[in-house]
Amino acid sequence: MSFGKMSVYDVYGAGGHAQVVIDVLRAQGIRVRRQYNDRPENQHPASINVLPGIRRVGLGRFPVLDVPVVLAVGINGERAELARMLDAHFGQAIHPSAIVAPSASIGEGTVLLHGSIVQPNARVGRHVLINTAASVDHDCVVEDYAHISPHATLSGHVHVGEGTHIGAGAVLIPKIKVGRWCRVGAGAVVVRDLPDHCTAVGNPARVLPDRSGEPTPDWTLIRSGHPEDSGLVAP
Repeated sequence: MSFGKMSVYDVYGAGGHAQVVIDVLRAQGIRVRRQYNDRPENQHPASINVLPGIRRVGLGRFPVLDVPVVLAVGINGERAELARMLDAHFGQAIHPSAIVAPSASIGEGTVLLHGSIVQPNARVGRHVLINTAASVDHDCVVEDYAHISPHATLSGHVHVGEGTHIGAGAVLIPKIKVGRWCRVGAGAVVVRDLPDHCTAVGNPARVLPDRSGEPTPDWTLIRSGHPEDSGLVAP
């Protein structure tokens, strides 16, 4: 499905993060048509034209979306699930104040917020969130569904695994590799590689043996068929 340049998007999500994504899209000259929401209890009062999300309607009943969609969902695992559930074309949301080197690559559905920086030859995957004023330096790799929080700094040649959350103000020194579905605490300074599914905090960052990493997607929810088979209809 090819849309070319579109002036109308939908936003999946209706919390505070969705408000920031909508601000980015408006700054790009894109009109937001409607929002979808799985969590009415968390809906921001400024949300517009909100319809029930796929978990509330059911996998077999949710419509095919006819304009590009951006996933404005902050939880990495949920963003990953939705990317596979939805029959949609995913657009990017890149604020005009973001700096992206021409040689950098940015995957579908990825969001770059105000003042973020992606330097030459960096590769940012699909449905990644590069948050306010975060910096991704040259030759970094940020895999799908990761979140680089506000003011976090990835030095050159850093590799961040799928679904990993780098906390606000964290610093990763050059050539560090962080595994899949990890959680790096706010303000942490990572000076050694980190394994998959861990939580690391402090300066220098240390792995907490009694804590797991970022919650992983439940891929068993994602299959075709009737809503009653999918486990995705709200009670």
